[in-house]
Amino acid sequence: MPITPFHFGPGALLASAAPGRISWTVFALANVLIDLEPVGLYFLIGDPAHPWLHTVPGALAVAVLAALAGRRPCEAFLRWWNSRLSPGQARWLWMRPGIPSASAWAGALLGTLSHVGLDAFMHGDVRILWPLQEANPLVGRIDLGVLHAGCVIAGVAGIAILAIRRRRAGGKR
Repeated sequence: MPITPFHFGPGALLASAAPGRISWTVFALANVLIDLEPVGLYFLIGDPAHPWLHTVPGALAVAVLAALAGRRPCEAFLRWWNSRLSPGQARWLWMRPGIPSASAWAGALLGTLSHVGLDAFMHGDVRILWPLQEANPLVGRIDLGVLHAGCVIAGVAGIAILAIRRRRAGGKR
């Protein structure tokens, strides 16, 4: 993906399909953490390369970091988010600030592994199956417009599912 937010769409769909079981905030954090690699390399060497973290072992290492060290900051972010909402906004936008450990792990693992999977379709230097395979067998298998549209559609569907659930619950938390 050209920018991390495209990855958030599939996360919204996954989290809305399994409410309380997948932390979307940890999912998002894991995606940001994994993309620090190409962003950092871009500023250091001028090339947004994907050498280490965009492999399954690298993604798993980032998932461990996001699940263990990211859970509390994500909870703090959710408390801050909730504190900024008006009563009308809170009816629809309030988020449970507590993140169970299993939800953090699910968000972190799904975030990093889906990130690497999606990027493998787009970037030839992603070696998703390293160290077992150096080549990227997925690059170019999906049209980039279709890939991006799929991520956006997944996000819209996830938000729609959340809105329908809130509406049926009468906006109750």
